[in-house]
Amino acid sequence: MDVLIIFIVALGLAMDCFALAISNSSVSGLVKPGVSLKAALVFAIMHMLLLLSGLWLGGLLQPRFEGLESWGAFAIFGYIGGKMIYGAQNRHPEARVFDINSGKVMVVLALAASIDALLVGLALGLLHTQVWLATLLVTLSAFLFTFAGLAGGQNFGLPFAKRTAIFGGVFMLIAALHFIVQLFI
Repeated sequence: MDVLIIFIVALGLAMDCFALAISNSSVSGLVKPGVSLKAALVFAIMHMLLLLSGLWLGGLLQPRFEGLESWGAFAIFGYIGGKMIYGAQNRHPEARVFDINSGKVMVVLALAASIDALLVGLALGLLHTQVWLATLLVTLSAFLFTFAGLAGGQNFGLPFAKRTAIFGGVFMLIAALHFIVQLFI
């Protein structure tokens, strides 16, 4: 699998973290010092764990999907991309303010944001992807974008968070198109 596609997928997942972090930071405005770093670590670790779980599961299921791997990846990335775009269009972040300073809330938000990483791992596992490269890129991008979103979220604002989530969905749709195009080339 192309390194570029893995990078695009990692950016797509990171954009979801970025949008969530910006929304939380700009609405509440109460991110305490040091919380941005802690939250970024929690989000990165959760992404890494769920991605690896998905990769393991995808590896187990791969023999049953022999010859259909690209269709599976297309369906999974298409679903994630569509869900991200739809969610961004219908999201009202000001209605839900979470206290990201709380460790429990931080873990729950990280888990919620990482569910897509489980699906991405499943798709990548079906495709026999470079596991460590995918894990490194997803984990690093989740860390950096969560940190940046929480640290500078008040400066970015809610409209930027919405556009960021849409871009994340578009990145996933690009990955989906890549796999469908591969079927016909």
